[in-house]
Amino acid sequence: MESITLIMKNIFTILLVSTLIILRNVPAYAELLNGYIGSSGGNISLAGNLWYSSFMNLKAPRDLKKGEEIRIKLLGCAQCVYVRLLPKGVASTGSTGIIDNKIYVPQGGVITIRLHRDYPHIQQISVHSGYEVFDKLLSIFNGHADIASIDVSMGKTGQP
Repeated sequence: MESITLIMKNIFTILLVSTLIILRNVPAYAELLNGYIGSSGGNISLAGNLWYSSFMNLKAPRDLKKGEEIRIKLLGCAQCVYVRLLPKGVASTGSTGIIDNKIYVPQGGVITIRLHRDYPHIQQISVHSGYEVFDKLLSIFNGHADIASIDVSMGKTGQP
């Protein structure tokens, strides 16, 4: 009887450890964002648009939290982009909300941004491509990027 109990405890321990290892590498539930997707561009040159913007106006402002991951599926031929998280009440004509780092678009067209701070009351998520974005150079033949979809999750369950 004791040997059966010991075997059952060992099996339980193995199952528990295996489950934790598997869960550590499984993405958390991703919420697909809803909103109006649009685009605009300007200052067309021989190399294409000097600037190009694709945006999603969210149906309702949203608080984005530190640790969340935003995954943006892009269409188009941009090699790199800037992303902006525009707070409610701020005009979209300025650079407010631009995330500092230039993001290189991988082959599948999905970029992931892990937030390192809270972004309250976000009304619009936009992706900026072309040659130049708010005085930040991208690439002379960069091309454009259009948003196909955006989802938000807490990343992987095992990450801090």
